[in-house]
Amino acid sequence: MKHLLYRLLRAGTLRWTGAAFAILLPISAAAQNEEPTPDSESTPPGLAYTAEIEGDLSNRLRSLIDESAALLTETERLPASEAALRRRLRDDIDRIARVLRSEGYYRNEIESVVDDSADPIHIRIDVEPGPRFRLENYEISYQEPVPDSAPRTAEDVGLELGQPARAAALQAAAREIPLWLNQNGYPFGRVANTRYLADMDDATVRAEIIVAPGEPAAFGPLSIIGVESVRKDYLHRILGWEEGRTYDQRETERVRRELSRTGLFDTVIVDTPDEVEADGELPVTAEVAERPHRTIGAGVSYSTDEDGPGIEVFWEHRNLFSEAESLRLEASATRPRQSLTADFRKPNYLRLEQALLFENELRHERSEAFDELTSSHFLGLERRLSDNWTARAGPSLLLTRVTEDDETELYGLVGLTGGVSYDGSDDPLNPTKGARLDASVTPYISAVGESARFVRAETSGSFYLSPFDSDRLVLAARGRFGTLAGSSHGDIPANLRFYAGGGGSVRGFAFRSVGPLDDDDDPIGGRAVAEIGLEARIKITDTIGIVPFVDAGQVYKTSWPTGEELRIGAGLGLRYYTSFGPLRLDVATPVNPRKGVDRAYQFYISIGQSF
Repeated sequence: MKHLLYRLLRAGTLRWTGAAFAILLPISAAAQNEEPTPDSESTPPGLAYTAEIEGDLSNRLRSLIDESAALLTETERLPASEAALRRRLRDDIDRIARVLRSEGYYRNEIESVVDDSADPIHIRIDVEPGPRFRLENYEISYQEPVPDSAPRTAEDVGLELGQPARAAALQAAAREIPLWLNQNGYPFGRVANTRYLADMDDATVRAEIIVAPGEPAAFGPLSIIGVESVRKDYLHRILGWEEGRTYDQRETERVRRELSRTGLFDTVIVDTPDEVEADGELPVTAEVAERPHRTIGAGVSYSTDEDGPGIEVFWEHRNLFSEAESLRLEASATRPRQSLTADFRKPNYLRLEQALLFENELRHERSEAFDELTSSHFLGLERRLSDNWTARAGPSLLLTRVTEDDETELYGLVGLTGGVSYDGSDDPLNPTKGARLDASVTPYISAVGESARFVRAETSGSFYLSPFDSDRLVLAARGRFGTLAGSSHGDIPANLRFYAGGGGSVRGFAFRSVGPLDDDDDPIGGRAVAEIGLEARIKITDTIGIVPFVDAGQVYKTSWPTGEELRIGAGLGLRYYTSFGPLRLDVATPVNPRKGVDRAYQFYISIGQSF
């Protein structure tokens, strides 16, 4: 008989009509019906054997078969008896046949030979895959009328006539049809039946896909239930729901995503009824559960430079006036510096994807570089440009008293800050892939106090790569560049100059110590800075990792890097990975220390990666 009719059931079973067996589509290489793992204390070690698989196989087929064969992969779980060994062999033959069929080899032959006179028993499986079947025709038919743009050919579902008739590719193509329907007005579209006609002589397959599109629908009203303290009209405004729009399941996913992105809810479930209403509409319900809107937290750090031990505490309210407004109060202190911050953010201000920011900081510091008492303020707008890009701009005010070389100066600076940031990384505390970028520029002019007029620009970025598609090895790199243009070095407040060195900069050198020094070897800062850092984050276990690293950087008196030697630090870090982020211990030493200035080593303890 030239043609054999195959029927693909909804559950994924490919039956050969008129025969007593079935083959599965898609094919799984997972072992099934294996004997239980023997108890080492109550059962013998098992029956030793060797096994080999022979045949004219491509590299891909060889790899798939080797991975599916328990005789090769379960060598540490020896069968308890010869009967169990033969059961494992039978199961492997079935698995190999499924692998072959899944790759389009439907006319295969598999034979096995068991030499039980050998010690250990030797098993050989001979595999003849036969010809690889090709897709000759792909026909899609609909039980009810649908738009002309609906998928109707192999190309419409990502196939090409003449390609290998792989089971996984055929099933993936069939899934594209209800996906298109669900995105174009047919919420209950489904594949009603699939049939494959295989020509065993020509080694070709013809596919017939029968589709039940279901009743077309438009979106009905959106209901949000479970809201307690958040204003519903605010949620409806940010969602921008369009009642009467043609049904598209991507829109329901957008509703779920946007509600989750507010940070106000622990759970968000978006659902629709099981059938279209009489008026042709399908209402949508979003059920939410609000999360606690207040958070209190704390953190500690330690470094051997002048910072010493440090502590940070914060309080945050994420729904201050019932429209996702956030207020964060934070206090931090180390031995030389203390600060209080109060940051307010109102999302979707005046327009969607735009936030009003009001950021304030009161900072006190006594260090070898300078002493300061500063009050800084920023009022501006932040706009989301895309999923990863954000821009911000607005006026700033800086009131500062700076003491340098026993001279105290007062500044009242007005600035206009603008900047962009990009975050394409996958985790804020432990990124393993992606990149980050932050760039800002602020022109300052004196309003009161000492005269100064300058522009401060700075950009920093980092890049993360997991070369083996896992977090066992992460290669990380960072860079920083900043410049000051306008006033001379001495006319720029010391606390606005650039510095380098320390745990978040060039490790191995003390905080701010890289760059020009005065006669007492105290840092004086510069008008330009350049830094680079490289790390290899290696996980030894799921919770323990080591991080060899090297940092380099320099600070310059001029507004552009000149010929000064880069200061280089290198070291080794230890990471303990927790559910909230890695605990970090870094030990670093200067590669090219300055005699009488730099210590032999520095170490740093904190939460999160160094960058």
